[in-house]
Amino acid sequence: MLAAMICLLLLTVAIVAVATGRLISGWRWLLASPVAVAAATWLPLFALRPIELYFYPGEAITPMIQLGYDTGDLSRTVAIAGVGCATWSIGFLAVLASLRSRGATVPSIEPLDLKRRAPWVVIGLGAMLAGALFMRQGGPSALIHSAGTLHTNQGSGFYGQLGIWMLMGTALYAFTAVLQGQGRGAKLVLLVSAPLAVALTLALGSRGFVAFGVLAAAVIYLRMRSPSARAVAATIAVAILLAAALEFVAIVRTNAAATDLKTAVTRTFQTPLPAFQTADLSVFDDFVAMQTVVPSSISRLDGSSLLQIPAALAPRALWPAKPEPLDNMVTAYLYPGQVAGSPITMQGELFWNFGLAGVAIGSLLIGALMGWSMALLFRREVFSLMVYAVLYVSVFALLTRALGTMTANTFIALVGVGIATVSIGTTPPLPGAVKRFRSRIT
Repeated sequence: MLAAMICLLLLTVAIVAVATGRLISGWRWLLASPVAVAAATWLPLFALRPIELYFYPGEAITPMIQLGYDTGDLSRTVAIAGVGCATWSIGFLAVLASLRSRGATVPSIEPLDLKRRAPWVVIGLGAMLAGALFMRQGGPSALIHSAGTLHTNQGSGFYGQLGIWMLMGTALYAFTAVLQGQGRGAKLVLLVSAPLAVALTLALGSRGFVAFGVLAAAVIYLRMRSPSARAVAATIAVAILLAAALEFVAIVRTNAAATDLKTAVTRTFQTPLPAFQTADLSVFDDFVAMQTVVPSSISRLDGSSLLQIPAALAPRALWPAKPEPLDNMVTAYLYPGQVAGSPITMQGELFWNFGLAGVAIGSLLIGALMGWSMALLFRREVFSLMVYAVLYVSVFALLTRALGTMTANTFIALVGVGIATVSIGTTPPLPGAVKRFRSRIT
C-alpha cells in the first residue's frame, strides 16, 4: 500500500510539471513557477522520507516510536498528502490555463531607475532594524554563548524581519538593474546590501532568509535571461552546496540551544551524516504522529487555526494574549516542555481542522491562489516582478509551516521589499484613473 501511495504522488507531481511546462512554453518558466518549489518540497517529504522510515523505522522521531507507528500510518499520511497535492495541482493548472489563454507574449521588464542616495538610506534603515532585534536578543554575547536563543526568542521581532527584507529587496532590485546592464552604482549597492543581509540573517540564528534570497535572485534571473545548460548545471551545484551549508547551520542552531557556539559547531562536525537531513524531513514525522491521534485523542480545530490568520499579523507586544501558532500547538502535544515550533505541512493543518475533505478543498484554493500569482511574473513592471519573487520563495513556507504564521511572514516580506523597490527606483503599477489623477497633481 505504501508503495502504491508513493507512486500515485510521484505521478501527480510529474503530471502537474508536464502540464505546467506545456501551458507556459518551456522549462525556463517551469523552474520559475510555484510548481518547481512544490515538487522540490513534496518529493523529499512524502516520497523519500516514508521510504527511509520503511527501511529504518528506528530513525523516526520519538513521539512516533512511542505511539507505535506502522506501515499503515505511513501509507495513510502519504495518502492524505497526496490528496492535497492532487487538488493543489488542479487549482493551480485551472487558473494558469485561464491566465495564459489571455495572451502568450512575455514583455521585457521596464527600464530600471536606480536613485543615487535612496538605496543607502534603505540599507541603513534595514540594518538598523535587524541590528536592533539582534541586540535585543543579547547581541554578540548571546551569539557566542547561547546562539540557540537568538532564533527561539524572537517574539514581537517583526521589525527585524522587516529590516532584513528591506536589505534583500534592495539587493534584488540592484541585481535586476545589473542584469539590465547598469554599471558601478547598481553593482556597489548589490555588493553591500546582499552580504549585509546574509550576515544579519546568520547573526539572528536564522537560515531561511539566505535560501529565500538565493531563490528570489534565481527567479529574477530566469525572468530576465534564458540560461544555458552550463549555467543551469552550475546553479544546481551551487544549490546543493548551499543546501548542505544551511543544513549544517540548522544542526549548529539545534546544538547551540544547550551550549556555546564553539561547542555546538564541534558537535555538529561529529554528527553522523544521516542525521543531518532529519531536521527538515521530520516535518513528515510530525504529520504522521498527529494524524494518528486526530481526532481519536485530540479534537479537530474546526477552522480555528485558519481564522487566526489575520490575528497573526498583530505583534505579540501589542497583543500578549495572541493565540499560539499551530506549530507551537503541535509541539505542546508531541514535545511537552520544548519551545520550537513543529510544523506538519499544509495538508496536516487542513486535516487537523476539517479532515480529508478540508485537505482537498483547502489545497485546491491555495493552489489556485499560487497559480494566480504567476500573472505577476509575466508583467513588465519591475514592482510586479519583486512581488512575485517574494511570493515564489514563500511557497515552501506556506506548504510546510503554519498558514497563519507564514501568511504574516509573507506580508512582512512584501512590505519590506515594497518599501525598498518604491524608495530606490520605481512606483507600483497603478490603475489608469489613479495614474491620471496623480499626473494632474504632480
